[in-house]
Amino acid sequence: MPRREFRCLSLGAGVQSTTLLLMSARGELPRLDAALFADTGYEPPAVYDHLRWLERESTAAEIPLFRVGRATLRADALTVQQHGHQRGKRWGSLPYFVKQPDGTPGMIRRQCTKEYKLEPIRKQMRALVGLTPGEAAGDKVHVEQWLGISTDELHRIRVSRDYWITLRYPLVFDRTPPMTRQDCLRWLARQYPDHPVPRSACISCPFHTNAEWRRMRDEDPASWAEAVAFDAAIRRPAGLRGEAFLHADRVPLDQADLREDDPRQGQLFTCGVCAT
Repeated sequence: MPRREFRCLSLGAGVQSTTLLLMSARGELPRLDAALFADTGYEPPAVYDHLRWLERESTAAEIPLFRVGRATLRADALTVQQHGHQRGKRWGSLPYFVKQPDGTPGMIRRQCTKEYKLEPIRKQMRALVGLTPGEAAGDKVHVEQWLGISTDELHRIRVSRDYWITLRYPLVFDRTPPMTRQDCLRWLARQYPDHPVPRSACISCPFHTNAEWRRMRDEDPASWAEAVAFDAAIRRPAGLRGEAFLHADRVPLDQADLREDDPRQGQLFTCGVCAT
């Protein structure tokens, strides 16, 4: 069987991955065969507006854009909160901040990125190259998977665990000079001055910085109200000793002090981020 080559982008719909998609569409980078957006169903409205715009741009450039995964993160998280883990049901835990009964701090292990983003994208890549469920890739296919990581995120560069996938970082290795996130913002402002790119992240992600929580509170009241309500709903997850919170202060979100940047919030995301 001939070897099938395929080039795709993991599209988070944030600044860096948006830059990669549009650079490919404009011919400044090699042609993508597809862009894959893993939809948790829990992004702010501005992100879905931006995604619809990207779909139009990618369609015009003849780059298929797929929404993949199950858009049920919020519902799944609250089901686990109310009923605990159900045998045979997969779920992705959010990295809640925990206050133990004796007052000591803790944190829940993060699984949401793997369950709702990485695995759906991998599953879609297999389908796009014609691999059936359970079929070994062997030497039949090779996928070049682009990731929107810039030079200020070099700690996130890794090697693929799948022998048939090569991870590629065009912003770092295919641009001269390599690009930072600010470089991407400047490029987007030059090429698409009428379309600012929002930050892509789930509404109730505990890894929001204080600045991001403030921005949501002041500029997106509906999403802020949703985050406050979600925070209250997760307080006592079934099967967990102690209380869970979205904010590192381990107080209700609408009571957290958001005036200053908090390194406990912004520097915790060291094992891969939800969106780029």
